[in-house]
Amino acid sequence: MTSLIILCGGSGSRLWPLSREKLPKQLLPCINKYTMLQNTIKRCLPLSLDKITIICNMEHAFLVQQQVNDLSLSAQISIIAEPMGRDTAPAIAIASLLSEPNEMNLVVPCDHVFNDDKFVEVVKEGISYCTDSIITFGVKPTNPETGYGYIKTDISTKATMDFVEKPDHKTALKYVEAGNYYWNAGVFLFRAKDMLTCFMTFAPDILDTCKKTLGESKQTSGVLNLSKDIFSACKAISIDYAIMEKLCKATDMTIKGKTIMYQHLWCDIGSFNSLHEYLNNENVYLKNSNNNNIIKGDVILQETHNSYIETEHSLVAVIGMDNLIVVNTRDALLICDKNKSQDVKHVVNMLKTQDRPERIHHAKVYRPWGWYCTIEGNDMSGFKVKRIAVYPGKKLSLQSHDKRSEHWVVVKGKANVQVGHDHLILHANQHVYIPKKTLHRMENIGEDLLEFVETQIGEYLGEDDIVRYEDDFGRV
Repeated sequence: MTSLIILCGGSGSRLWPLSREKLPKQLLPCINKYTMLQNTIKRCLPLSLDKITIICNMEHAFLVQQQVNDLSLSAQISIIAEPMGRDTAPAIAIASLLSEPNEMNLVVPCDHVFNDDKFVEVVKEGISYCTDSIITFGVKPTNPETGYGYIKTDISTKATMDFVEKPDHKTALKYVEAGNYYWNAGVFLFRAKDMLTCFMTFAPDILDTCKKTLGESKQTSGVLNLSKDIFSACKAISIDYAIMEKLCKATDMTIKGKTIMYQHLWCDIGSFNSLHEYLNNENVYLKNSNNNNIIKGDVILQETHNSYIETEHSLVAVIGMDNLIVVNTRDALLICDKNKSQDVKHVVNMLKTQDRPERIHHAKVYRPWGWYCTIEGNDMSGFKVKRIAVYPGKKLSLQSHDKRSEHWVVVKGKANVQVGHDHLILHANQHVYIPKKTLHRMENIGEDLLEFVETQIGEYLGEDDIVRYEDDFGRV
């Protein structure tokens, strides 16, 4: 039995403002029409997978479900929702505990790009070495990169000798010249029982906490929600530190580490610089003439070279610039020297310090029932206007607000609206007023998308001014 375990956590802060806490890069279509998660699944389908397990943040579980459903997969799908990130070691321990002992588990991140055919080939090669071994996949370096970790390998035996953290340039140059250091691709292949043996030997505290977590976790709507109270006590540590570094140095283990070399296309989409590099080499349809520019959206360029320009909603014109990043969303504009793209994370840290909402969510925010987009106003402006859409058969929670009244105007579809204890059927161009502290709910009872405009008026208009009484998505 072969299973795919996809690590779908992280916030992708270096790709802000495209990637944000509520909708991170792994759930965005960064490189083609599919999201990074969907591309990862599609890459591995030729391995004849029996099961796919996706480990994600609890707040992203409904988006993961939607994106997986869009692929119409035949394999068994499991979604594990973490209440908070604890790095890769606890995630892999949880997935291994939920596997059969001899189940072959392939662990992959979902923000990397490979040559899909070659990736499948090396994984199949790795399966042949997988008995009593933890297989890693090392990428043959093409330059002395300082942004990746390295794996030291005995080329003749494929034995994994050491895991090395990101080096300085001088050390990275020595690694490349040595010839037996590979970039760490973050991909692992193993039998579940072998990985659990490693946890029992090297990280029994993590394994014990993960067992207790599963004992108190609950399955809801196809998602295994890990117990927050127990999982929060688990050590936050990578599988490299918790297991692999120790396994490399152990002399009394029957289980060994082995590294399979991969020497084809690989890119960690971790910054706009790496995204530009990948798209410039692999996606000709996005290129602007021969100037090594990547453009998305309504863009006009003149005498501009080697740049990445993306706009979501309005025209962007760039004149006489080189090595530039321009990302224009509905509520934020980033302008950055391409060589400084790693520093975007510092802007995100500043937004966090200032408690700015632009760090957390986009102007268009997705919910299990649909989405909303703020058109005008903010939490303290006295009024706010939203465009809201509800999927067929879905409904918002039954709720009230203490500090605001609302006015709803239906612009598309058919709605069942509850105000107090009354129910109204509304069509396009019909409206309803909802006073403060009044029970209300919107439900799409049509076959098409329901859209309405919501005008909020009040002293405070934040999303936390909601009292929920009933909810289809467990938020009461």
